[in-house]
Amino acid sequence: MLLFTVGCQSYTASQGKDVIQLSASEGTLPVTKYSTIEAERQAILDAEMAKQQLEEAQRKAEAEEQERMLAARQAMEAEQQLQQSRQQAWDEAQANIASLVEKNTLLERSNEDLQARLDATLQALSAIEGEQGSTSEQLVIALQQLEELTQAKTDLQARLDAALKALVATKEEATSTGEQLTFALQELEDMTQAYENLTYHANELEGLLTEQQVINGELEDLLSQTEADFLARESAWQSQHATLVQTLESTIQALGEEMAILKVQLEEKTSTLEEKIKLEQERDAEAKRLAQLKQHELAQKEALERQLEEEERLRQAALDQLYRQIPPLDELTFPRIYTTDKPTVLFTDQSQLHAMLLPLDDTPWSDKSMAVQVKNSISDLSYPVIFLTGHMQNVIDVVRQVGMHAVLVEGGAIITSLPIISSSTHGASVQFSEKKTLRLALAYLPEYKVLATFADGGDWKAVQKSVTQARQESLKAIIAEGSVTEPTLLAASLFEPSHQDWNTFSPIAYRQVDYLWPLTTLLEDEQFYDVYRVTHFSSATDAGNTLVKKDFKERIDYMFSRKMLPLASSMLTIGGESVADADGIARYGLVSSFLVP
Repeated sequence: MLLFTVGCQSYTASQGKDVIQLSASEGTLPVTKYSTIEAERQAILDAEMAKQQLEEAQRKAEAEEQERMLAARQAMEAEQQLQQSRQQAWDEAQANIASLVEKNTLLERSNEDLQARLDATLQALSAIEGEQGSTSEQLVIALQQLEELTQAKTDLQARLDAALKALVATKEEATSTGEQLTFALQELEDMTQAYENLTYHANELEGLLTEQQVINGELEDLLSQTEADFLARESAWQSQHATLVQTLESTIQALGEEMAILKVQLEEKTSTLEEKIKLEQERDAEAKRLAQLKQHELAQKEALERQLEEEERLRQAALDQLYRQIPPLDELTFPRIYTTDKPTVLFTDQSQLHAMLLPLDDTPWSDKSMAVQVKNSISDLSYPVIFLTGHMQNVIDVVRQVGMHAVLVEGGAIITSLPIISSSTHGASVQFSEKKTLRLALAYLPEYKVLATFADGGDWKAVQKSVTQARQESLKAIIAEGSVTEPTLLAASLFEPSHQDWNTFSPIAYRQVDYLWPLTTLLEDEQFYDVYRVTHFSSATDAGNTLVKKDFKERIDYMFSRKMLPLASSMLTIGGESVADADGIARYGLVSSFLVP
């Protein structure tokens, strides 16, 4: 159906040959006798099919022509009915218009009559103005009549408007019916034109079938010639194919050899590349490890620095708090308890007591590091009792550096890790064990005249005699703070030698005098043992000097015990104090151990 609607293109025999002519550059199929017969049979089938299609097209065209004729008759009948409807509507509209005109005329006449009656009523109203009651009734009646006339006029006007609208609607309907009739006529003309075109195409198809038969004959000749050409070319192709196959086999063999060589080279390169990549990966891993290690070390260093800063801050805060426990020297009173955060300890009844005496300079240190040096010199000795004598500022500096509990007394301090029970001006009672207590006392009695006179060769004995009584009284007062029955350890810087070291048998010339130095003699009378001399019997071989000034070497610092058994004692260097100062003076300390009964 689409073929007849669109139209067919007509061909001549020569044009058909040109259309089906194969290009010389394209491949051709082999032509055989069977293919020629098959082509003829196919051409006959195509012709019969085309004839059938033509007959079918003619039948369809006749059916469509009948349908168009029927549609035309129906359209004419519809047009006649439409003309009748339009004429009837026109007649009805004319009748309605005439009726409306007549009604309008009547309405105008009624309006004029009503207007005349209204004028007459108004004149009558003016004439009978004096008669009030009658006039009012007539006026009401006149107004009612006027309203009735006005309402009648309104009704007539509404009916006139409705009639006009009906007339307009009738006119529009007639116009629409005319348009539909025009459209049907136009469609009839289009169908007639299509039938004429279909007839024209059917004639062209008959001519095309005739040309097709001519083309089939020419096609048979062309196929015969093509078959011969194909056989010749096939022989040439087989020869070329054999040559090409031989060439390709040689090329494939050569490529195989080259591929084997390249494969060996590739394996060598791959092995080298893998080793290189492995080395690079190992270097990268090592670099990352070193970087991570460095970052870790840096983080640890920063953490350690922060920790040290925090510890230093806490230590400084603790020192500040500890420093505030000791007022300035001019405000200091005795005894003064100094406490730290260090825990106290108790020993068993059979434990030994270790103690040391550190005589410090009797003038303030000019070197602020002296206290640290003193502390460092005894840092390896964890003794529970340390006695300090000397200038009070030096004593306070060492107490703060050591950082243990202490009692500041006249002339020095007693540093101890034992619980302090009570304190006095020159000492304190401490708890040694759960059942035992002992007293720790300190005597600092500086005196320079006697030794200075002795060094100058003067009458030092007279000087000694002049100061002895006061010094003895001071020492007795210190002893009196304790009890005779209480175990007591007394550390004393007496600034005079011991009577046990001076005798005629001394190897030191200036000691070859039987002279009873009064303070050591007093302590001996008070039942105190000179600890160093008890544990070292010979002053000639174990001098135990705590003061050294050129050729003058003496024990002027002592540890005395009462109700306690001395076990051992030895001398101790005291940091910078044991180095000769500008005056050539060096000081040494004393350590000892006891049994507390």
